[in-house]
Amino acid sequence: MFFSINRIALIEEINKCNRIIDIKTPSPSITGILIDVNIDSLSLTSTNTVVSIKSLVRLNEMNLNIKQVGSMLIKGKYFLDILKKMDDDIVNISCVENNVAVLSGKKLEFSLNILDFNEYPNLAFREKGDSINVNCFDLKKALNQTIISVNEWKQKIVLSGLNFALKDGAFYITGTDGYRVSRKRLNFWSTNIENKFETNIPYRSVLEIIKLLPDNGECKIVIVDSYTSIVINNTVFQTTILEGQFPDVNAVFPSDFNTTIFVDNKKFFKLISRADLPNDDNSIPVVNMILEDEKIIIKSSIHQVGSFEETFEEFELKGIDSQSISFNSKYLIDSLKTFETKTLEINLIDSKKPIVISSAEDDSLSQIILPMFTS
Repeated sequence: MFFSINRIALIEEINKCNRIIDIKTPSPSITGILIDVNIDSLSLTSTNTVVSIKSLVRLNEMNLNIKQVGSMLIKGKYFLDILKKMDDDIVNISCVENNVAVLSGKKLEFSLNILDFNEYPNLAFREKGDSINVNCFDLKKALNQTIISVNEWKQKIVLSGLNFALKDGAFYITGTDGYRVSRKRLNFWSTNIENKFETNIPYRSVLEIIKLLPDNGECKIVIVDSYTSIVINNTVFQTTILEGQFPDVNAVFPSDFNTTIFVDNKKFFKLISRADLPNDDNSIPVVNMILEDEKIIIKSSIHQVGSFEETFEEFELKGIDSQSISFNSKYLIDSLKTFETKTLEINLIDSKKPIVISSAEDDSLSQIILPMFTS
């Protein structure tokens, strides 16, 4: 095997693949990155059994020049360390007797022991099936806005990730841990799905998708068998899915409210942040929001730390002007951070019903927080 390629571009591709590798796995072969060189392309593949990545570089892309086909299995960390020490724009990479990789430039040469590529598992990447095309930037933003409501260690496995669902002509991404719900509606450009689809993506897989997604262009989400694939330019990201029926969150989204408070996003965020009292044992303050006499009174306290109280008057009100509700300050702060709009709507029914946070400036995002009951 012998090929040459742009060094910086190769570092970027190996970084993609190396990031998901679990060095603690009992199988030595899957701690490596498989490099396959064909007549007209080069591919890099890695897996940790839950997530797999395959990047394809075609001839003349990234200055790729292929002189001899072949395969080798490399340790990504060591390979990257060597590439970063080199100064050449173009590097030559060859394999000697299937157990040594040689990396060379104009004036230097490195030799690196490699693994046996024959022991690497035969991975099937699924790129055809039910699919939709979405904007990469919008998808990354949506994942960041909804992952806040996911508890990776949730006992109910299906809740330890995000739900992707296409229904009623809209694509929804939803996360919930049973105490809060984040839901984002996304536009999609094209689809080969006649009716609807649904899949559940593990928390760790979502984190990797966020890292891989560029800020421009579009990607394809493919659902087939027990896998979901995200096709991004030259890269296929494939993950296993969480089994189980995701709850119907529509049932917890109220449509009628007794009270709606219209607030400036930044001012309200600072107010709640002040109520989030610091402490040594990571206790989360219960914040009490009292609406009375055209004022909002925010109170919080932590035993052995102190208490907080502030009166807030910079808001508009629709509906009942007397409410009192308590909530987890961290949940509210996390939810407020997801909105980029100038104004927010805090929608209330009573002290026992969920708080719904939304904005008329962006009706695609909704956050729900269940109240906390205090004696």
